[in-house]
Amino acid sequence: MASAELATERALYIGNTISTVVYGGNLFLYAYSTYLLMISTKPVRLRIFYTCFGGLLLLLLTISFASNNAFCELMWIERQNYPGGTSAFLAANMAAWYNVFGTAADCAANILTDGTLGKFTTYILYRCYIIWGSSWPVIVIPAIIYLGSATMAVMMVIQSAMPTSDLWQGLAAQFGISWVALTVGFNIIVTALIIYRLLFFHRRWSPYTGIAEILVESALPFTVLGIAYLATYIQGVPSATAVGIVWGTFVVLMPQLIILRIASGVAWSRDTASNITQTTLLYYHSSSSDSSNITRKNP
Repeated sequence: MASAELATERALYIGNTISTVVYGGNLFLYAYSTYLLMISTKPVRLRIFYTCFGGLLLLLLTISFASNNAFCELMWIERQNYPGGTSAFLAANMAAWYNVFGTAADCAANILTDGTLGKFTTYILYRCYIIWGSSWPVIVIPAIIYLGSATMAVMMVIQSAMPTSDLWQGLAAQFGISWVALTVGFNIIVTALIIYRLLFFHRRWSPYTGIAEILVESALPFTVLGIAYLATYIQGVPSATAVGIVWGTFVVLMPQLIILRIASGVAWSRDTASNITQTTLLYYHSSSSDSSNITRKNP
């Protein structure tokens, strides 16, 4: 077996192994978030939405996860004697329906995660919108990039379904690289905006914006992993397979963390910024009053 073929199979194995661990984490987060939502005092429509939205993301991740594992099971076990070996099976079955189905599920999860579904959306674009005090101008450019990313994702899935198509080369790869590039660019911009805003409030009132809050609300781990995936995808190195599989699981992991924070009642909301401002003003007003009283008592 050529070294490149061996590296690709090794990347598939490593990617699936890591994604299995992350998938287990997603299952726990969804179950725990659902429990917290069930006992929460939040409006019923909100609890139903977050439960259903998290469940939909988990379903899409399950489809993608099952597709990857089914493909590897066929390649390594059921059809290990395929003419030409595993590399020939890999090349001949990249456009198989179950593989395309898994890719489509992952792209759908990414579109739902990055996008906005109105006031109930849990993730990136809407999170940026509310953290910036419901300011529409802030999200105009990211929204345009998001639309381009969604378009490229759809085109990639359609092209990957064509006979003998390959996600790692040809037209499908060109759409794939465009999709990943736009998605990563979108996440870099929005993550930077969110981190800047949270650090601004962190200097004023740190209890609202600790390190964990900044990492989760800004989706920084997902953005960093996306940059790594884009770099390896463009180069066409075998490790891109492993990074891409893991990146696909983080598409769902980060929103599940947001939902958990919402269910726990600690997530950033529309009123958080104004609450911080009011608390800060009350604190400084109280401090000023205490200083004045001390001055009057000790002329």
